[in-house]
This record gives sequence, structure tokens and C-alpha cells, in this order.
Amino acid sequence: MILPITTTCAALLGLISVPLTIHVSVRRAMIGLKSGKIDAAVFGHADDLMLRNSIRAFGNFVEYTPLALILLALLEGQGAPSGLVWGIGGAFVAGRVVHGLAMTFISHNPAPRGLAMLATYAAFLVPSIWMLTQLS
Repeated sequence: MILPITTTCAALLGLISVPLTIHVSVRRAMIGLKSGKIDAAVFGHADDLMLRNSIRAFGNFVEYTPLALILLALLEGQGAPSGLVWGIGGAFVAGRVVHGLAMTFISHNPAPRGLAMLATYAAFLVPSIWMLTQLS
């Protein structure tokens, strides 16, 4: 079974994960170099706010993305209207971009993160409800 919408969203999310994880790695290395102890931030966030926020941005991404992709694939595989699948997938991908940027660079303002999380909640609720209503 080919799932072009889910495949596209998964590929985009895979690309989004790269800068999120690189940001954590680079920040850890910078803290290590600055402290003169390369392993200063190997575990935890070493009391560095930027590293803490970057860790959580990546962590949040990997916590939510698998279930969203599973639900999207099931929705697409069960023949949901393509507009619905694209809408949910697109909103989730956009939400993950906004959330990652907001967590990493503007953590003092919760509004963008909140809006991004609404897209995440929709990506869980809409497919779940649609699939449950299709059961006969």
C-alpha cells in the first residue's frame, strides 16, 4: 500500500528532526569547549537555558511525531478524503516547525508553542474520531 500523503509528511518530519538534533549536539559541544571539559554537557543541560530548551524541543518532537504519523497512515490507508489527510498532515508538520522554533528561540512567549500544540492535538483527535466513526 502506497501512502503518498503520509510518506510526504514523514519525509518532511525527518528533515525537521535534523536541525533539532544538531542544535542539541552543537550546543553540548560549545558548552564543553567553553568549560574546557568536553563532556561537561554530555548528560543533562548543564544549567544552560538554551541547551535545556533545545533538548525539550527535540524531545517534544520525538514524543509526538510517531503517534501522529501512525494515525495519519491509518487515516490515509482507510480511505479518508485526501483533503482531510493533507490538512491534518500539513497542520502537524507546520505545528512541529513552529513548536521547535518557539521552544528553542522564543521560549519566553508561550503563544506560538500553544498554537503549535493545537495542531498536534488536532492531529491526534481528528483521525481518531474519524476512524471510530467509520467502524461498522
